[in-house]
Amino acid sequence: MKMLLAVLALLFVNGWVSFASVQAQDKDGKLARPFLAGTFQRNKAVVVDAQGKVEWEFEAPGCFDVWALPNKNYLIASRGKGIMEVTRDKKIVFHFKTDGETYTCQPLSGGHILVGDNQNGRLIEINTDGKIEREVKLQTKAKPHGMIRTARKLASNHYLVCQREDNVVREYDPAGKVVWEFKTPGPMTALRLPGGNTLVSNASADVLEVDPNGKTIWQFGKKERAANNLKTSGVAYGLQRLANGNTVVAISGTIFETTPDRKVLWSRNDDAVKNIVCFQLLDVPGDPTKGEILR
Repeated sequence: MKMLLAVLALLFVNGWVSFASVQAQDKDGKLARPFLAGTFQRNKAVVVDAQGKVEWEFEAPGCFDVWALPNKNYLIASRGKGIMEVTRDKKIVFHFKTDGETYTCQPLSGGHILVGDNQNGRLIEINTDGKIEREVKLQTKAKPHGMIRTARKLASNHYLVCQREDNVVREYDPAGKVVWEFKTPGPMTALRLPGGNTLVSNASADVLEVDPNGKTIWQFGKKERAANNLKTSGVAYGLQRLANGNTVVAISGTIFETTPDRKVLWSRNDDAVKNIVCFQLLDVPGDPTKGEILR
């Protein structure tokens, strides 16, 4: 016990890893943190417990975006079924379907939801009755299938949109004017960080943090995966930046957490995370409708 306490103290003093990260490994070194995830090709939303067991799942064809809500329900974006709020006993209490494919949603204050409408090349905000209260048309040359992946409303009332086939992340104001953009191959998720930088994942399996001028100031890509013996490639999808500066990433069936100096603390690539895309850690406090969770 004394030896364990000494090791933990050393980790804290040197700032290598948070206490939560120490607890994030089981005896086999695998992920021991619970999370909600969309498994796109498996057509399910799943909750994986702290020991890696799937404790809840829900059929959602082409499940891409997922959120754990303050009321303990789950908000899911399904390419096949649309936007659904689902209880833990798998009852659908809210459903909204666009004309075509949709890959992204975001819970907003007052029960409103941001939805990516690929068929019509727009973002829409809907209320609790499913009525559209705002529409933001996108500037795009993409076909519907390759248009929007994830979209997030920012505290500034602007919108950050990953336009996959256009190979660009764009920030739009409410009138649909592009006020910022960053070009990258097949962007999947983009997060605006508190200091003004933007964290982006893409189809080349790269994760990039760029400043407002588009300069890359941090990245985790092929070189870093090899250095950490991560045997994964494909597409980088979901992202979550933690308060301690660590970044959690999902890449084509693997989820892992890396420190700012690119040291992987844990990774998981078993059946529980097969085909994982977007995710949300469930041991990180905060209300997503108030912007308290960075994803």
